[in-house]
Amino acid sequence: MASQRTARRLRLPRIPAHVGVFLGISTAAYAVTLAGVAANEAAGEAAVADARAPILDNLAAIGTHNDELAAAVQHAAADYQSVLDAYNATSGQLTDFQAALAGLSRTVAGIDGVSRSLPTAASLPKITVRRVTTAAPPPAHGTTGASGAP
Repeated sequence: MASQRTARRLRLPRIPAHVGVFLGISTAAYAVTLAGVAANEAAGEAAVADARAPILDNLAAIGTHNDELAAAVQHAAADYQSVLDAYNATSGQLTDFQAALAGLSRTVAGIDGVSRSLPTAASLPKITVRRVTTAAPPPAHGTTGASGAP
């Protein structure tokens, strides 16, 4: 009997059925509300992603164009370096050419001085022009009589 009394004392109070139903209905309503909010947030995020898609595409195109420009700049730098190397290689030749040109200038100045010292009227020998004509040979009319051809 003592164990029955102890069991009665330890028994939890009974919850009425309508409280359990109310608790279930409110939990279901809360779950439906949370599902609606989640669906609304997902739709909003999808709209934002759709709105940002062209911007992301443009950013990707800009990145590609930037890479192409970087490659073009590197190519231009390489071309510039090769032109600079060629210029440096020919600059020594240019110095030699300038020295040769200065020597030619001195030679021309000497010739000009000599040509100015010549008399203005010099008698040159007369050149006689002869006209040569060639005559065509007379036509030949003859047959050999060989092989029976007239």
